[in-house]
Parts: sequence; C-alpha cells; structure tokens
Amino acid sequence: MNLDPIPQVWVDDPHDVYRELREKHPVYHVKERDLWVISRYEDIQMMLRSPERFSSASGVVPSGYAPDSPTIITTDPPSHTAIRKAVSRAFTPKRMAAIEPVIRRLAHDLVATLPAAGEIDAFSQFTALLPYQVMAELIGLEPETYAVLQRCGDTIVYSSDVDPAAMDAAGRELMEFLTESCARRRNDPRDDLMSVLLSSTPDDDALAEDEVVALCFLLTLAGTETTTSGMGIALMILDEFAAERSSIVADRSLMATAVDEMMRWDSPVQGLSRVTTEQITLHGKVIPEGARVHMLFASANRDAAAFEDPDCLDIKRTPNAHLGFGFGIHHCLGASLARTELRVGLDEFLTRFPDYYVRRDDVVRLHSDTNRGFAKLPIVLEGAQ
Repeated sequence: MNLDPIPQVWVDDPHDVYRELREKHPVYHVKERDLWVISRYEDIQMMLRSPERFSSASGVVPSGYAPDSPTIITTDPPSHTAIRKAVSRAFTPKRMAAIEPVIRRLAHDLVATLPAAGEIDAFSQFTALLPYQVMAELIGLEPETYAVLQRCGDTIVYSSDVDPAAMDAAGRELMEFLTESCARRRNDPRDDLMSVLLSSTPDDDALAEDEVVALCFLLTLAGTETTTSGMGIALMILDEFAAERSSIVADRSLMATAVDEMMRWDSPVQGLSRVTTEQITLHGKVIPEGARVHMLFASANRDAAAFEDPDCLDIKRTPNAHLGFGFGIHHCLGASLARTELRVGLDEFLTRFPDYYVRRDDVVRLHSDTNRGFAKLPIVLEGAQ
C-alpha cells in the first residue's frame, strides 16, 4: 500500500490509507518528498499548540510554496499575534451576522438560475461561484471582478495541474489586482473588509496596505476554495446518505450540526504542513530540525481516540471538535463565515432541489496537495420545488 498521503487527496476514499498511517505509522517519512506525516488527533493538536516548535513561516503546504508577502497563516508569533488582532476586527459576530442576508441573496439567485430538471455541473454552476461572490462582497470588490478572483485562485490552489510559471503568473496578477483595489479603498473607504483593515483604532491596529493585500490574497484562496470544496463534498455526502438528507430537508435545524459533521467526515482541507525549529522525538521516531511535517487533519478527524464511531456519519454529533478549521492560534478566523456559507448555500439548494443524485462515475476531482476539490460535479436534478 502506498502510504504517501498526497495522492490520496484526490481519490474517492482515502481513509484506508489514513487508517493504516494512524494505526501503524503515526509518524511516517515519505522519502520521495522528504515529508514527515503525522496522522493522530492528539499529536496534531500538540503541533498546533506548539508554534514555537512547528513554524508556519516557511509555508504551510507540502510543497513549501508561500506568497512573497507573509500572510496570517504563514507567520509565527509575535508577528502573527499582531496581524490576527488587527484582522479579527473584520470578522466580528456582528459583521458575520450582517453578511448572512447577502449570502442568502447570492445563494438564492444562483440556485434560481439552475434548470428545474436535468443534469448540471454543480461545481461550475454553483459550488465554485458562491464563495467567490461572497468573498468579493466581503472584501469590497465589484461583481465584475468575480471571474478574476476565480481564475487566479483556481490556478494557484490547484497547482499540481499547472506548471510553476502559470502559478506564479496567476499569483502576480491577483496581487496586482488586489493592490490596485486596496489603493482605491484607501482613497474611498466604505463599509467593507478592506476599509476596516485600513482604518485606525485607538490601539493603532490598522494594517499597512501590503499586509491588507496579503490578507485579501489569502482569503481569496483559503477563504473560497475550501468552501467550494466543502459545498461539493456536502452534496456528495447527502447523495450517498439519503436518509440523512431527508432528515435535514424535513428539519432545517439539523443543518448546523450536519455541516460540522460533514466537515469532519470528509475534510475539505486534508492536511497542512509546518517546519520544525528543533529536533522532535515522537512515537520513537526522530524528526530533525528544519524538517517539513504534514498534519493530516482528515485522518485525525476519523481517529477513534477522539471521536466515537468515527467512520459513522452522525448529523446530530455534538460536541464535534473536528480539525476542519484548524486549532490553536491558527484556528480559521473565517470559520463562522464558512459555516454560514455552507449552511445557507445547502439550505437554498435543498429548498429547490430536495431530490437529486450525483453521477459518480463522471465526477472529476482536481489534483491538489491539500484540498479535496472538483473539476466537475455532475448532478441530475429531479424536479424543482
């Protein structure tokens, strides 16, 4: 059995390999990548609690790619602490509550464009569109910019399918676009994320323009592709588990716990990496200083030591301390936004299409080192409500 976790990200069911790693090789060295893989829940929590020993500064993907300007996920304290404090002003509960009606409107309008019956590509016609539209609204960008965000974001995130030159070109284009947008917001502030981050507070928590651009770059990638993946995964899961889908359709109060359970059961972000700042010994294995260590979140989320009956999908599971949004100082600031997008987007889709099925033989997964994304998600709609 090939225990390299990276190719597993784009197969239908990676969990046999993850189980083998978790149960027999909790610290596994992939020699071809010089990548150390950690697969148990408790060990990954330990890493996330120890940024002084497991650094994010050299990039958090297995390849080591990182944007030229540090972002909130590629910095360590004290820089990370300062950036997170400033950024948190844009993700207050009040601001997240205010954007829910916007998400509802965007999701409703997208679902309304779908035919009443027949086959659609849910990826290109729904799941890939909603997160970019929501992020553009949140950042403060015009609707005509959606295509730029999506084109550049897809090229960068799904870098396994393109050459490095294309990835770099997309990165430069996105950075230039966001830099120009940020300069406009500096001169014409509004009630949006860019304007909030550029504004001063009594504690002088305003970010410099390059820091705001770097954050918006990150949000365009991590804040859209993971939600796109999560929405597609949820549609796949609810097709497979028809009884659970019927329960949600009948009782929408189940949606919130169902979203978290689907994030646990098949995590959109399968894993992220760190670099050791000292020699680490774990389960009798010695990981050298400067080694890239991969935290396999998707494996941890099926760890029986952390979750009762972990291979069972329980849409009422609570508590549910899954690692789908990370943990510790790098816990996703946009977790509330992502949950709202998934909850509202699925609610709107199921309201119009309570009955559908996925043509699983025709599903095309995109190759990614970290995300379980789709290039095509064919769904047959069986009559709109």
